[in-house]
Amino acid sequence: MNLNRLYQAVAASVLLLPLSTASIAQTADGRWDFTPRISVGQIFSDNIGLASSGDEESESISRLDAGFALDREGGRGRARLDYNLVGLVYYDDSDLNDVFQQFDGDARVDLVPGQFFVEADASFDQRTLNRDRPGDILTTNVDRTDVRTIAVTPVYVQRLEDIAVAELRYTYDRVDYSEASETDSERNRVRARLDSGPMFARTGWGLTFDRSEEDFDDGSSVTLESIEALGRLNMTDRFSVFGAVGDEQNEFDQDPRRAQPDDTFWRVGATFEPSARTFMEGFFGNRFFGDTFGATLRHRIRDGQLFADYDETLRTVNELRVTPIRDADGNLIFDGDTGRPIFELPDVRSGVYLSKRFSAGLTIRRPRTRIGLRVYDESREFELTDQGEQARGVIGDVAWRLRPRTQAFLFVRLEENTFEDQRDREDTLFTTRVGVSRDLGPNTSAAIDYTYRELDSTQDVRDYTENRLTATFTRTF
Repeated sequence: MNLNRLYQAVAASVLLLPLSTASIAQTADGRWDFTPRISVGQIFSDNIGLASSGDEESESISRLDAGFALDREGGRGRARLDYNLVGLVYYDDSDLNDVFQQFDGDARVDLVPGQFFVEADASFDQRTLNRDRPGDILTTNVDRTDVRTIAVTPVYVQRLEDIAVAELRYTYDRVDYSEASETDSERNRVRARLDSGPMFARTGWGLTFDRSEEDFDDGSSVTLESIEALGRLNMTDRFSVFGAVGDEQNEFDQDPRRAQPDDTFWRVGATFEPSARTFMEGFFGNRFFGDTFGATLRHRIRDGQLFADYDETLRTVNELRVTPIRDADGNLIFDGDTGRPIFELPDVRSGVYLSKRFSAGLTIRRPRTRIGLRVYDESREFELTDQGEQARGVIGDVAWRLRPRTQAFLFVRLEENTFEDQRDREDTLFTTRVGVSRDLGPNTSAAIDYTYRELDSTQDVRDYTENRLTATFTRTF
């Protein structure tokens, strides 16, 4: 059987199993919302292959998007599914004509309300295998692959009166690439927690066991296991201090010069909520790779929110399965919750890396204006090679309601990536997009926008610029 069809069948089963159970258990307030849509667009690019100066090739492309959104809320379950079929026609080179499928969905059903539920999600999308030529699905000469993901998570919660709350969570997930199949992986993860209940108003405690086993198709594997005991003292209603100790037993290939991944660990920190609008938490500790830090800030303002985060953690590439927001062209931009841009992801490879990431941002929503601003800085140290990468950038977007049916938008992204390996290069990518959209009727809209991209690299052969003009007509039903 074709792998894509097999995946789609399994993904549908993963999503529809909890959906069908939810349908059986639904009450009168359960409701399905089905919204089909179709979009046609015309794109002109003066450098569709992102080639260096002198080798640019212009291209005109017709694009057809057909898809639907399916949502359900109510009863004992919820579900969301978004599907999109993309058809591309290249006028100058018909051999480039292509069709892409994209979908993302998740579901939850409460089998025993408040005690046992099942979550599931599945996705099918495209991403670049590496960032030698980071482009979108329109870009030619890009090393691109389809990515399929499936995850199922049953969760059991037991409340022990006012003494404690126990939670047992198991997750199975699978990641498949149509190319670079040696990095396909499946993971089994078990997480058990026991946290103090309302009886412990002044002092709190918690016990956590976490074990994750991820097997890659190239024969390598990653096992991360830890057990932790945490204690918390509530000094006031708004200020508390905490400390945690634990032990981790990890197994993965790494540079033999680096510290072994098995060790005890500890951390101490504090939580402060000066008002109902502000939350702050920070800690300092030590793990096998050295001193470690973490911090979180959330502050609600009149029309929005400020946030800042810093964390240090071990990751594999396949863990970063984000669900990115798409612009009017369907291009991947960044995750709406984490602010992580798609091109910030490492090259597709197996193994573990240590991520040290800072991100901060601001969102403002007013009746006629929406503003978003995010900055990030992440260093990655690959345990197998002791090589490093640095990714930093700023992303901003603004939308203005000029008239009741007319909206203008601006998107700006500046990224800098440093590769500390045999390539030893630094890339700076600048992207800006500006446009205007208009509602032509209750379910019909049109948009036109201009995009400019420029890559400046320490390897001059990689430099490029692109100008792109796009006109789109969209209809929902």
